[in-house]
Amino acid sequence: MLHYRQPKKVSRANRFVRTTPRQKQRQWRWFWRLTLVICLLTSLIWWLFLSDYFTLKQVIMPPTKNFPQGELSQLIWQTAGQRKWGVLPANNLLLLDADRLTEKINQRFYLNDLKIRKKLGHTLLISFQEKDFAVGWQETASDGASKLYYINFQGDIILQPAQPLPDVLIIYNHGHPKAGERQVAVEEKYLTFVDRLNRAFDERIKGLTDRQIFLDNDLNAVKIQINNGPVLIFNTESDLNKQLVKLETIRRQELRDGALFNSQRYLDLRYGDRIFYQ
Repeated sequence: MLHYRQPKKVSRANRFVRTTPRQKQRQWRWFWRLTLVICLLTSLIWWLFLSDYFTLKQVIMPPTKNFPQGELSQLIWQTAGQRKWGVLPANNLLLLDADRLTEKINQRFYLNDLKIRKKLGHTLLISFQEKDFAVGWQETASDGASKLYYINFQGDIILQPAQPLPDVLIIYNHGHPKAGERQVAVEEKYLTFVDRLNRAFDERIKGLTDRQIFLDNDLNAVKIQINNGPVLIFNTESDLNKQLVKLETIRRQELRDGALFNSQRYLDLRYGDRIFYQ
């Protein structure tokens, strides 16, 4: 027996959902809100990074003594002229990397307490104290040229002038060249010993003002060449005062005659209570 199944009725209603006026109003409202947010963000980005408001226009720094202030200023403006991420200007105070600028300045100049502060109103405030030189260092370079440097007790080359500076002690290097690009490779103990030795000669050793202090390749030794006289040899590891007492004693006794003293080749004061001279 055959059974007849009645076919399902197909709805003829519109398959698309109709949007009510209220829904349309909500959609437009969200659209304008999103547009407003995008416009505000774009304006904020432009104001912060691309407008003239935060552009660096002035650098304030203290005067310099041992290098031209213009060299430091040029380095700052060159760094500020580079682009951040290849797109944004680095002369924007908000984008200027103060740590990177500090590193670049310290790589080129010898400064203490370098501080960089950004001040609204297009200004960069830079404060520092220069490292100063203590002595001069003169040596013959590998090419045979005589070089004069002014260095601190750490050996940093602070200044390399064309002419010697007045009233600054010069140490002459008679050994292997020690000057590099930015530093003289000499231990601090030699430089401080020379400074104390020279001051002691000025204060207490009479009649030996015409002298040159020099170093050579001898370890722990500082030497003084007396003009038309002997070489005095001191030990940097021994008590300076005791060595000076020995020098004063021998000048009053065995070598009290000035001509006899000047005829000696050297006086070696390095060994305990003994003095070797010839």
